[in-house]
Amino acid sequence: MLRVAVLLRDQFSLELQAHKASFANLRRQLRSQSFIALWGKRLALGPDGTWSFLDNDAPASERDTLLITLDPHLLVLRDGFALPDASEERQLDLFSLPIVHGKHGAEKGVRQAVAERQVS
Repeated sequence: MLRVAVLLRDQFSLELQAHKASFANLRRQLRSQSFIALWGKRLALGPDGTWSFLDNDAPASERDTLLITLDPHLLVLRDGFALPDASEERQLDLFSLPIVHGKHGAEKGVRQAVAERQVS
């Protein structure tokens, strides 16, 4: 939710305090969704402050909405919380195996994710 709030504040100059109730609603909706279920989705903010989750291939809405693609944000969260020291016996459904096992530039990916979080 914080990544969405920062995106709206920084890229769209949205005044967050005015949408406090809307963000509380978004927080409740995100808590009811699994992390895995959010992949391939877009978050839509309607003019009345309502949020909805749409599949990436869903047709455009009939009404005006602000659409946020979630995958880039989920990628940062997934990589930022990767466990590079994890043993192979642990179940890590939410983490990329190449990153967990230190392959494919994992250190760079984790460092970049941490740096992006610090900027946000």
